[in-house]
Amino acid sequence: MKKTHIGLVVVWLATAAFAQGVFEGRWESLSAQEVPEWMKDAKFGVYTHWSVFSVPAKGGPDYIKNLYSGPDKDVKGIYSHHVEKYGTLDQFGYKDFVPLFTAENFNADEWVGLMHEAGAKFGGILLVHHDGFCLWDSEFTPWNSMDKGPKRDIYGEIAQAVGKYDDMKLLATFHHERTFGYATGFMTKSKTPMEEKKTWDVYDPAYNDFYWNTEVGAKGEDFAAAWEGKIKEVVDKYQPDCIWFDGIDTKKGVLPEQLVMDTFAYYYNESIKRGQEPIICNKHAGDFNFPEEFGMRCFENAREMPYDVGPWFLSDRAIAYPWSYVENKKYKDGPDYHTRSLIDLVSRGGVFLLSLTPKGDGSIPPEEVAIMKGMGRWLKVNSEAIHATRPWKVFAEGMTDMRARKKSKSGKDMPVWNYRQPWTAQDIRFTQSKDGKTVYAISLNWPEDGKVVVKSLRAGSEHYPNEIKSVSMVGSDERLNWSRTAEGLEVTFPKEKPCDWAFALKIQ
Repeated sequence: MKKTHIGLVVVWLATAAFAQGVFEGRWESLSAQEVPEWMKDAKFGVYTHWSVFSVPAKGGPDYIKNLYSGPDKDVKGIYSHHVEKYGTLDQFGYKDFVPLFTAENFNADEWVGLMHEAGAKFGGILLVHHDGFCLWDSEFTPWNSMDKGPKRDIYGEIAQAVGKYDDMKLLATFHHERTFGYATGFMTKSKTPMEEKKTWDVYDPAYNDFYWNTEVGAKGEDFAAAWEGKIKEVVDKYQPDCIWFDGIDTKKGVLPEQLVMDTFAYYYNESIKRGQEPIICNKHAGDFNFPEEFGMRCFENAREMPYDVGPWFLSDRAIAYPWSYVENKKYKDGPDYHTRSLIDLVSRGGVFLLSLTPKGDGSIPPEEVAIMKGMGRWLKVNSEAIHATRPWKVFAEGMTDMRARKKSKSGKDMPVWNYRQPWTAQDIRFTQSKDGKTVYAISLNWPEDGKVVVKSLRAGSEHYPNEIKSVSMVGSDERLNWSRTAEGLEVTFPKEKPCDWAFALKIQ
């Protein structure tokens, strides 16, 4: 086993000379990196929420934080569940799940193969969540998948699997910016006697490089140095094309803003030297993350996404909640729901990122496999109306505003998007080919009377003043009856459906 310690970070930073590149460690400089063409073409990516927290399969990825909330708070019932099933915290803490995380059924080729079959053009995994366990072979922490648990370079295997597909790019997502003090986040509100809490492993200084508990000497500067070292290590070893960060508040957190900017400049410059077109995803830009002008805007589950969002942006969500696998997980939505979400987001100039939730053993639940395969069947037929398209002059007809209101954890009233709608054939989303010669009008359901009227393509439309020479349905060989009137482009659908849901008209 290799030795790992914070000192290695110091050596790394002292010896790795910052290469002279295009970008400097300033937001103004970093914001010059535009969303690359490959991302604009990709439209759909898949990753996973899977790590040590998948072993207890209870509550979700925040198991560690809820566990140490103590018997009085017992957030989500995790503490009481844990004590009943595994023992008291002086006997079995969160770290003790690590040896149980063996990932015996993990197969990178199967995972990435499923992503590719689903129609994803970029894919990867969550490399490290708030619990701090790293799913790669790292020199900057002993809490990694090569030294503990699976004893495998999980991300290395994923990167190799993605590299087997010429039409896929590699994604890395990092969530460990919140790890400092995360495990003890609820402990400050707990009335559990200190004598008892000190028997818990989270109070053992030997585990400071995992739990980062300030009450037993964990230092923010050590954490920041390790954070930087881990990012640069992944950039150099695995060369991801896109990095997604789960929020970094440099004003309130322990990561200095200059360190973050320098790290991002390193990623951009090193990637460009290798001939890559890198991009960093900016979750809820300008809120608790980076300036709005930087990177690619991201809206988690379309939360707070404006109606007129415009290109280019990304929306990510779990295939089913919570974000990780839990026992008796419920799947409310099938491939039709996720496919229609993809269509709507693409029409607005967006990219859809979907997270799988594998089981602790590394197997993907059959429900998720079925959803992926269902989306793949639809995209296999309709790829030309989605991949490598661009938003049209009008993005939609029919129901276009699916926003609802809900309260955030802080009590803030915020818009959320609800794609669980009674879609009709007159709910239409538009895309166009990159050369602008073809318009796709995607009807989100099959018409009961077999006919659709596309109002934006009516005779004399300012959006499409040219003559329409042909109208066909993607995936169908049947010749369509159509006419262009003052009301719209009236189209009679074919007798046979080319796919199961959402039907793309091709207008030239």
